[in-house]
Amino acid sequence: MRLPLRSRLFVLYLITALAALALTALSASAQAGQPNATYLRALAAAPARPLVHYQLDLTRPGTHLAAVTLTAPATGAATTIEMPVWYPGRYSIYHFPASVQQTGAWCAASGAPLPYSRPTPHSWLVANGACATIRWSYRVYGRLPLNGTFFQLDNAHANLNGGALFMYVAGEKPNPVSLSIQLPAGWHVLNELGRLDQTELWFPNYDIFIDASTEAAPRIKLDQFKRDGTTYRVLIHDFITPQDNGANRARLLADLKKIAGEENAIIGPDDLDTYTFFFHFDQGSQDGMEHLFGTQIMVDSGLATSAGLWGAESDAAHEFFHQWNVKRMRPLALGPWDYEAENPTPSLWFAEGFTQYYGEITLERTGLQSSADYLRALGANLGDSLTQPGYRWMSAEDASTTAWFHDATPLVQRNNLASSAISYYERGDQLAATLDLDLRARSGGRRSLNDVMRWLWQHTYRAPRATYYLPGRGYTDADVEQAVEAVAGASYQQFFADYVSGTQPIPYDHYLAVVGLELRCTVPPGSVNYTGAHTSGNNVGRVDPGSPADTAGLGPNALITAVDGKSVAADTDSLGALPPGRAARLEFEEDGAASSATLVPQPPRATACTLQDTPTATPRERALQEAWLGPAR
Repeated sequence: MRLPLRSRLFVLYLITALAALALTALSASAQAGQPNATYLRALAAAPARPLVHYQLDLTRPGTHLAAVTLTAPATGAATTIEMPVWYPGRYSIYHFPASVQQTGAWCAASGAPLPYSRPTPHSWLVANGACATIRWSYRVYGRLPLNGTFFQLDNAHANLNGGALFMYVAGEKPNPVSLSIQLPAGWHVLNELGRLDQTELWFPNYDIFIDASTEAAPRIKLDQFKRDGTTYRVLIHDFITPQDNGANRARLLADLKKIAGEENAIIGPDDLDTYTFFFHFDQGSQDGMEHLFGTQIMVDSGLATSAGLWGAESDAAHEFFHQWNVKRMRPLALGPWDYEAENPTPSLWFAEGFTQYYGEITLERTGLQSSADYLRALGANLGDSLTQPGYRWMSAEDASTTAWFHDATPLVQRNNLASSAISYYERGDQLAATLDLDLRARSGGRRSLNDVMRWLWQHTYRAPRATYYLPGRGYTDADVEQAVEAVAGASYQQFFADYVSGTQPIPYDHYLAVVGLELRCTVPPGSVNYTGAHTSGNNVGRVDPGSPADTAGLGPNALITAVDGKSVAADTDSLGALPPGRAARLEFEEDGAASSATLVPQPPRATACTLQDTPTATPRERALQEAWLGPAR
């Protein structure tokens, strides 16, 4: 018997309403006892928005395919489904839709298929018809490198970074999200915002949903410790030395507690009740990725080795500080996110570079690295900015804005970035150290860079909420300059114009002298000359702009075949042996074309730089150095 149209519509409405009630009940159940539940509930949009539900099926790990079903309210005539093309924290376009297959759309209430099209490579358009709730299904192939960006699924484990896996409904990112996970028999799971083996989870919006990584595996061991009122969970997957890492496992936990305590003192403990470290010790994997509620760290040596332990600790000191800088106290462009295009910002020198500074000095302040080793490494970085050619042309802001070209970006076209670009990590580290020393000197040790971070925390993250995403608002370079000036009580306009927006060399000796240090640069042992060509044997990898090799017309990818008429083998270093000041005739090949050039090497340059104590340092300068290298206050 066919029901009248009015009756059929009522039944359809009733089924949809019951389904919505079921999802709401599931959401409420998931929130019960969920880590950081108070923080998450405070982020939920008001008034309440419709719930978007995801079902994730990982039950066929051998195929490397995860099945995802998205259930969402249908508004208007059509629903646009988007797949991100990049993932926050990795400033590169990766085109995640290339891993998507077997898409399909249905009406949630009746199960009737819905027509859809694909107007762009990363979007699908579903015709809603009279359907009030749609169900969208697809599969994602996850046999990609284990790192902080992609999704990996195999018989050993599943590692989920949400941007590579979960689509979203266009215009509905502020909606709350629930997630149901189906696992292979005997597997366990941990999401950064879930309890161990919790398979039903809730999130206040899509941006937070995909920023909470998940690990699933046949065996998961979870350690934890408490510090400053927060529970720190530590999940370790050691694929290299799982049987003999007990001593270093215990040491890693103890050292993480030191790192957390030291960095908590810089700005203040964050407003979380739980933070989660995911560690993967896996051959060939080296990466770290910050998240709002934890971090993922991949180390290419086993935990039982000294290299593995140090790799885990040094990455953790950096990534853990990101929970303040980048994830909450964030550049203006970084959240809410546009997942379909680049999100450029000129502030990565601060967001990533200052985090680099704090991560490195934390290792020294906690005793995990000696002061001598820290000063040696910092000196080498400061020296780079005086000797590497890219610093003459690229500013800190330019390096930040163009991160999308050189942050592990898979560029097909050949480029000269190796010779012309600088690292916003390194430049930010240099600027942070310089400002920290200057603020301490100006105030007689009463103020430091810590006060700048605290000022920004209060005036940006603790400011009135500007978007659905997180508390507060994003910062700009002008905010950073204002924070420095507020702490110092002086203008830093020229400093920012010269060293942040501009490319002037920083006069390090002026800033180092106040803590009884000086930058000493010497000629590296064994150096005979300077040509500006960086070679492997006689293969030229890159050429410094303005160098003798550049002047001679020698370019990257050239293979030197003869010097002064004598043939040379590819695996010898002919350029490194040339005496300075005497012209040499080179014959070389590039892409099959033979050429020649005359090169006049210069004397070797002093490029091996380190920080050393000034013999005439005063007691006041030594006291300032001791306070700088001591615990945060």
